[in-house]
Amino acid sequence: MSRQKPGQIGEYWLSRNRHGTWCRTWFDAATRQTRRVAVGAPDLQSAVIALAKWYVLEQELDQERPADIPVGVALERYLDKHGKDVASADAIARAVKKLKAFFVDDTVAELTLDRQNEFERYLRAKGYADAYIGRIQTTLKAALNRSHENHELASVPYIRVASSKASRDRLLALPEAAALFNADPPEHLFRFLLLAFNTLSRPEALLELQPFQTDLERRLLALNAPGRVQTKKHRPTVPVTDTLLPWLRDWSSSRYYVQWFDGQTTPMDSIKTTWRKLRPRAAALLKKADPQHGGLGDVVPYTIRHTMATELRRRGVPQWEIAGMLGHRTGGTSETYAKYAPDYLGQAAAAIDDYMNELQPLVKRELIRPIAPAPTPKRHLTVVK
Repeated sequence: MSRQKPGQIGEYWLSRNRHGTWCRTWFDAATRQTRRVAVGAPDLQSAVIALAKWYVLEQELDQERPADIPVGVALERYLDKHGKDVASADAIARAVKKLKAFFVDDTVAELTLDRQNEFERYLRAKGYADAYIGRIQTTLKAALNRSHENHELASVPYIRVASSKASRDRLLALPEAAALFNADPPEHLFRFLLLAFNTLSRPEALLELQPFQTDLERRLLALNAPGRVQTKKHRPTVPVTDTLLPWLRDWSSSRYYVQWFDGQTTPMDSIKTTWRKLRPRAAALLKKADPQHGGLGDVVPYTIRHTMATELRRRGVPQWEIAGMLGHRTGGTSETYAKYAPDYLGQAAAAIDDYMNELQPLVKRELIRPIAPAPTPKRHLTVVK
């Protein structure tokens, strides 16, 4: 029996050259010589990792059998060849990390529907919503399809993707909305909730929102920062509601409206972790009042946006105003000029304030605060002698 060489994987192993540098080493059958290429690692442990990564990413795969290729290899190659160069690179990297952790010993052939269902149950137990589970499954599907399209895999199994329709259709009842506030959210999440209910904004826009985007005199909130290019997920300018105005005045010294309060100078990447901690606390409050309550496992930050859009429709707000709040393009007068009208999206703002006034009696913490008069700007007189 031949002895395993240092770090050996396939026909490659580690050795040192005459300078003591760790090298990827193999026997070249064409020249009948041993070849070496430095792996750029200072010690054996780092060299083993570098060799394994190189082997996963650079080995030539040609119509390989699914039973011969680990799931992690397909995922790593997808991340390296595609996922790191797209706008959603961070989200893909997080999905790949979760997939590799669960399917650590699985080959592609072992991705049966039963095994996929185990993974889905595992994610649900972690508190992830259908929409997020679907995105992780989509990453797995895309990685395998890439390998197949590049002739690295002879075939790939069917990958089931959870439907997010239930999450899209989920709306918050008034006691459920109150429970989110009553579950003692940390300050950054309390701010997020207030902003979300009052602006109908997508979560990512709120995490990047800074005080300079607010015109308190005209009571306008530009969800798209000056200089940022609008994308298909249009970020509109929305009115500052009576509910939100006192809070925005108080938060005007913050770097970001939603932030950790530890000297942070960059926007938060996500609120997913604190959101997952908040949901069970809010659900416990609801179950205490109604033991038959089904919980909030399918409630995600986007649920607030859908809930409030439905509330505006229910309260008779014109469709074009709802579309304006959501950032949906409907044609007609350009937002560039319309937003300066005194009644810009006025019915929408009034309906949001009505909703917040109905919510306040159910919430322990103060949401509705008196609106103090705006400070009068100081006038500097020039004395002419």
